[in-house]
Amino acid sequence: MHRYPGRPDAAVHKLLMTAIFIFMALLTPPSAAGNRQDPLLAAVAGKLIEDGFDSHAVQNLYSHPEVAFTPEGVSVFFIYRESRLDYDQFTVDKHIALAKVYLARHRAAFARAESLYGVDREVIAAILLVETRLGGYVGNLSTLNTLSTMAALEAPRARAALWKHITRGRKISRKLFEKKAARKAAWAYRELKAFLRYTARENLDPASIRGSFAGALGICQFMPTSIMRYARDGDNDGRIDLFDHADAIASVGGYLNAFGWHRGISRDRAAKVIYRYNRSGYYVRTVLKIADLLKQ
Repeated sequence: MHRYPGRPDAAVHKLLMTAIFIFMALLTPPSAAGNRQDPLLAAVAGKLIEDGFDSHAVQNLYSHPEVAFTPEGVSVFFIYRESRLDYDQFTVDKHIALAKVYLARHRAAFARAESLYGVDREVIAAILLVETRLGGYVGNLSTLNTLSTMAALEAPRARAALWKHITRGRKISRKLFEKKAARKAAWAYRELKAFLRYTARENLDPASIRGSFAGALGICQFMPTSIMRYARDGDNDGRIDLFDHADAIASVGGYLNAFGWHRGISRDRAAKVIYRYNRSGYYVRTVLKIADLLKQ
């Protein structure tokens, strides 16, 4: 039976989070707790505890030496420009040939997704090609660090630390930076909570997961809130692992279907649905072009 992740009630979520966090906490010696915590992330850890996450487990998680404020990756988020990307590279013969091989290799997963969600397999493959080169590059930054660092920007001290790092490279105005930092801090904190709920539900170590500079993860590059709402179990193994091809394929299909994709959808409507995946006209045009080439 295909499992659709719903929204368990708060009590169930808290039990799940507590169980996995306590397990993780046992991996860290009690004497180490609180000794290594990055001071710029202390407010984030405290806020998580206030919001119902297990205190002991959170403190231990944020005391791991690899969990830290990481301005290097997050600074990219503030100078990133979608218009500078070269999506056209994915329309060349080499990448189209690789995508056709990928479609054949995962034929069963694509057939299942197409049947359940009505989304053309070529469109799903095109998105995975553009997002991560069909899983070839899923990002190498700690998702926990990325989201925690951005969430910490609510505090002036953290913003000052990040601004100091940004000014070493391409500059943006301090006024624009402050405005964006305040907005993204709240957004990132919501994503951080969803990320911890997801890793608790799937019994994953949050400190071990790698993703993009924005906190997106997996072959399909979902943000954690999207994982909780739209990710699907593509191989019916009872788990959702977006680093698994079947789950990633199903999740793209489920996402597009949730925003209105259906069999026989018009090209104009299809473009609008794909735009919900990535709000870039260039991205949408590229995905549709790749899908057309894959159908040839």
